[in-house]
Amino acid sequence: MKSEEFEPDDNNVQTDKALDIDHPINDSDPKDETDETENEIEVTQNLDFNFVPYNEDCVITGSKGSGKSYLANTLLQNLHGVNVFVWDFNHQFHDSRAIVVHHLEEMIEMFDEVKRGKYILQDFNKEENQFRKFCKYAFSKGNVVVLVDEIHSYVTKQKILKEYNDLILSGRPRGISVISVSTRPASLPNNTLTNAKHVFTFRLNIESDVKFLEGWLGSEVWQVVQQNKRMKHKDLPELPEHSFFYRNMDEHEGQIGKV
Repeated sequence: MKSEEFEPDDNNVQTDKALDIDHPINDSDPKDETDETENEIEVTQNLDFNFVPYNEDCVITGSKGSGKSYLANTLLQNLHGVNVFVWDFNHQFHDSRAIVVHHLEEMIEMFDEVKRGKYILQDFNKEENQFRKFCKYAFSKGNVVVLVDEIHSYVTKQKILKEYNDLILSGRPRGISVISVSTRPASLPNNTLTNAKHVFTFRLNIESDVKFLEGWLGSEVWQVVQQNKRMKHKDLPELPEHSFFYRNMDEHEGQIGKV
């Protein structure tokens, strides 16, 4: 069987155009006088972050309440003219341009009809088999950004779901980007970080998570854990609240940002 070639849809997005979060986000109509600072990311040290949809993967980690969901929402709201499927595990994503659905079959029916758009899936069925179907459908469509919240609920170091792994390892030729969000980075399969170009890490409370990330991001990542919880690198400063350590994996050093 001849494999289907996936090409970017010029009506949706120019894939060589990067997403820059250095600028304020206003997801409302230009005439809307809503406060533009509501969804703005405050960036310290002039954070240099550019995300190319359909071409690059992101990982966002951090403990509960650290700011990772806010950042993930911000990225979602910045994806204009891009097909997006969100697996919203805890029903906390929102975007005025997105369609919220509660059944995977409903999302499939709607996307198959219009073949574009943002969909936030708050499925009542969170079973593994349903998540597998979600990933398999996204893989079959191509040209989509797949945002998965609480990915550690489905995968571990020892357990890698084929359908999710296909998105990570074989998604790029099909125009698929994956944004994986997790509170436990040490539980992520190595493939998730190996194939991510952008990694954001907020405050973490478990030293094993930081030790794992150090192998990928360098010793600077120890800033995300409190100094009194560290066994080493106690000389490094402590990351302020709602701040993150960001590393473009093509660069040699990381940066600090704040939401």
